[in-house]
Amino acid sequence: MPVPLRRPFKSGLDRALARHAAHGGGMLDCRLASGGQWDRPFDDLVRQARTGALDEVPAMLVTTFHHDILLPDLLDHYRPAPRGPQPELHPACTAAGLPDPEGVFRVFAVVPFVFLIDERRLRGRAAPRRWEDLLDPAWRDEIVFGGWRPDGESAYQDYNAYLLTALHREFGDAGLTAFAANVRHLQHNVRTASRAGSNSAEVGAVAILPWMQAELCPRRDRTRVLWPEDGALAMPIAGLVRHGADERVRPLMDYLLDDELGAVLARNCYPPATPRLAGLPPGARFKWPGWDYVRGHDMAERSRAAAACFFDALYARTGLRTCA
Repeated sequence: MPVPLRRPFKSGLDRALARHAAHGGGMLDCRLASGGQWDRPFDDLVRQARTGALDEVPAMLVTTFHHDILLPDLLDHYRPAPRGPQPELHPACTAAGLPDPEGVFRVFAVVPFVFLIDERRLRGRAAPRRWEDLLDPAWRDEIVFGGWRPDGESAYQDYNAYLLTALHREFGDAGLTAFAANVRHLQHNVRTASRAGSNSAEVGAVAILPWMQAELCPRRDRTRVLWPEDGALAMPIAGLVRHGADERVRPLMDYLLDDELGAVLARNCYPPATPRLAGLPPGARFKWPGWDYVRGHDMAERSRAAAACFFDALYARTGLRTCA
């Protein structure tokens, strides 16, 4: 789960488990990965799957989209939702193709990436309206997005690989190279949000942020959140259920789709996929690479290729080391 959601998600889950137990339900052992190495459990899951230790593979996973989840050795243990009516999703989710046609990824929320615009730094330029606009040389050295490195001389050890992969998929090497020419640097999303609208050299005219972080910017008189016309880049959050475990984990799936969690998600700008509570801006759209693409490609390789293209271009311009 995204960091801002972990505590409220865990609190709501605890209440759901307590209600389940109070009605005579069996014990469900739920664990929430946290800390900086939230993705490390995938290493253990893949190892367990490859060694045939099926009993060690969780009956249910809840995760944001990550290329490791597509590894066949792991994904083979998770099966489509039972046949029959499936939960209705918000029209924006359906239009973007977020429902998994194979039913394995049961999408219940979205992490949308949007633009945070510093009005004063536009200097007469029209704000970018679409993702393609970020490739325009008019935004040279004006874009910041999420990443981290220990100091200015070190490689970036963390970065928004999903963003780079999506841009690479849509615009190719040339487009991603053009985008790199416009990037000032990468830094933590919260740091960017806290400095946008100030005179800090750490930010530019455009920041690419999760919607929640963009809304947290304190200088709203100088900035505005802009939802791209062609759609906020959407990272699905989904539940996956192991073969034969649907009935056992039904209380957990019910929790993911209920209004209590949906209200928490909407309040924190991680729109629930359910149509009642999404709370999207009028006319808001989503976009993402699509299930055909992510299933038809080695996404780990695609992620590496996108990172290599981007960081090579960034290094050529700024002297930064390539990503470790």
